[in-house]
Amino acid sequence: MTDQQIARESINHGVALHLAGDLDGAAQAYEAVLAAEPDNATACNNLGFVRAQQGDLATAGELYERALEIDPGRSMTYANRATMRAQLGDQAGALADLDVAVELDPRNIAALDNKARLFLAAGELGAAESTLRRAIEIEPHNVDLRVALGTTLGLAGRLNDAAAQLAIALQRDGGCQSAWHQLGVVQFMSHDLGSAATSLRRAIAIAPEDTSARHHLATVLMVRGNRAAAVVELERVLTIDPEHVKSLVDLGVLALAQSKAETAREYCGRALETDAENPRAKFYFALSLAQSGNTKAALKVFETLKKRTGKYAALAAEQAAALNAEREAAGRTKQ
Repeated sequence: MTDQQIARESINHGVALHLAGDLDGAAQAYEAVLAAEPDNATACNNLGFVRAQQGDLATAGELYERALEIDPGRSMTYANRATMRAQLGDQAGALADLDVAVELDPRNIAALDNKARLFLAAGELGAAESTLRRAIEIEPHNVDLRVALGTTLGLAGRLNDAAAQLAIALQRDGGCQSAWHQLGVVQFMSHDLGSAATSLRRAIAIAPEDTSARHHLATVLMVRGNRAAAVVELERVLTIDPEHVKSLVDLGVLALAQSKAETAREYCGRALETDAENPRAKFYFALSLAQSGNTKAALKVFETLKKRTGKYAALAAEQAAALNAEREAAGRTKQ
């Protein structure tokens, strides 16, 4: 067996270990190749990918640089480095690498997919859509791409188009949990609450630990007026993730609706322990204080919150004004 054949066998062994989840074993296999053949670009790239997954982004970056010095035409290495750069917060660098990756290999689906996700995260919905459609032209049966396109169209408010893409995804794979989940979200946005609940339950049946799907189902149930069932779902979320802030605040809101101020304060307080600056949690925490008669403490929170911007700052200003008016009226009555 030649040295090249031995290196190829070792790389294949490393890939097999990597796919099996044995990152340390995969790294050892790639390192063995590089010890014998320092200019093996594939081993450099693959070892960089492993190091990135292990959280050693500095070493991963060095290995990607080395791979590209050996072979500047490696599209996948640019795509891998883009992922690393995105993790480091360098979105511009990540997009630049993905542009090169696609230029080198216009059919690099991973690069196109990652590029679309970066556009989506940046709120550039049009760019995300066009990139996903380009990828789908190459792989029309790729379910994940269809789900990503459906999600993008939903965020753009094109709900019928979004539902159509998600329906195609489910025709391809009826067990695609993310497709059922996103379809439920789109149906909720379309005010089709019954269908939304059905789709979200399908998603949860496939992945019972998905707190996002459960929280979305709870939201649908709350809008439908089924508070008891919503509470059950929210409590299930907290069983999975005791620090799920949205669910904690939602439970606080439901408690306030039943005039259970102490319970509401407990839930919102727990939310603030996890996310101390969450404006929604702060607002309902203050509201629970006001409902329980602790006007002074409630005003302190409202006055602080109203100095910010956004929906809950405006609501806090309204509540602060109302409480101050009540205090002034009470003071005049006493006089």
